[in-house]
Amino acid sequence: MIVANPISEPGEEVPSPALPIAAESAPVKPEKGSQRIVALDSLRGLAALIVVFHHLDNVLDEDGSNAVLGQIFHHSPLRILVDGRTAVMLFFVLSGFALSVSIGKNFSYAKYLVRRLCRLMIPCSAGILLAAAAYLLVQPQPIPALGGWFNHLVWNEPLTGGLVLRHILMTGTEQDTSLMNVLWSLVVELRISLIFPVLYFLARKRTGLAAVAAVGMYIVFRLLEIRSDNYVPFFNRDWIVALINLGYYIPFFIAGIIARENLDLLRKWMGKLHWSVALIGLLIALRLEESGIDYQIGIGAFLTIVFCVSSPLLSRALSVRPIEWLGKVSYSLYLVHLTLLTTVFHLFYGKVNSYLLSAIVVAGSLLLAQGFYHLFEAPSITLGKRLTAKKPLASAAAA
Repeated sequence: MIVANPISEPGEEVPSPALPIAAESAPVKPEKGSQRIVALDSLRGLAALIVVFHHLDNVLDEDGSNAVLGQIFHHSPLRILVDGRTAVMLFFVLSGFALSVSIGKNFSYAKYLVRRLCRLMIPCSAGILLAAAAYLLVQPQPIPALGGWFNHLVWNEPLTGGLVLRHILMTGTEQDTSLMNVLWSLVVELRISLIFPVLYFLARKRTGLAAVAAVGMYIVFRLLEIRSDNYVPFFNRDWIVALINLGYYIPFFIAGIIARENLDLLRKWMGKLHWSVALIGLLIALRLEESGIDYQIGIGAFLTIVFCVSSPLLSRALSVRPIEWLGKVSYSLYLVHLTLLTTVFHLFYGKVNSYLLSAIVVAGSLLLAQGFYHLFEAPSITLGKRLTAKKPLASAAAA
């Protein structure tokens, strides 16, 4: 299946989206000693699950077994449930919001950088090594019935040590995302994270001007993308395209900053609305998100975040325990689900019904994400905090 994208040429294969879901999370009732907003974690978890559904939709749509469900999910409002591009743009805006929360009064870029690198790169490296191990186990061969996405964008390069290393270093080229093609958006996430504090301090007290600048940036870099013949800003062909791609996505992070900095005002205004109005507003935001046009998706993502953190009804709905858990393991789910999907379909396609394989992938990905979270993601977060923790005065004096 070709990912529906307004900036791709007809018939052009584009990579499936990934989630930049490793942001420092920011319940509408904050936990004691924490700035986490449970509703945002839950949004992240739901978006991660949408990406899983999107990848399965790619597979089922190509082999023809998705004829009935495809009509339902592709030609109705339910298409948002398999719309990976929407999930990507939502997560870029979420990252702008959540990273804004993580920058406090006594901000230290060194501490911020150490925590971000531990948070993003250690689990990601573990996910890449897991994908490489699965590749060695499976020894994949093309399966023509599963089409171009499965055969040309996933596990389509010979496995070498250099390939694995370039994945870990996040070069962002098409070849260097072949083990885990969802890596492209994490490359964007990491690179914008490096300059995010500058964006934040420039925008936080000038959100009106920042909004105008974001619109201007989007227009400029959208035109540059077209002129560079890179209609879909996914991979880096060279350093110029890499910079253009970066500029293209920065406005969505700025939208997150604007939402965060105006949250109190937005909540005050939203608190005057009847719950039914908030629900209608959310439905309008979701309609914008599944429009297939990036700037509309960004506006929809902004509104979705505002409604979900401002409306008590929506916040409570997103704070139920299963969805909250999904948010906690969302980054791990992003990192492992494609490896499991590819493994399962390479080993069992044609021997087991495709819908049963899909159910196995969904259930197995959730279980694997839980284990991966405890083995790699949670320890990486702890490591980042330990490396940046202040030494006790007694220890410092003894030194």
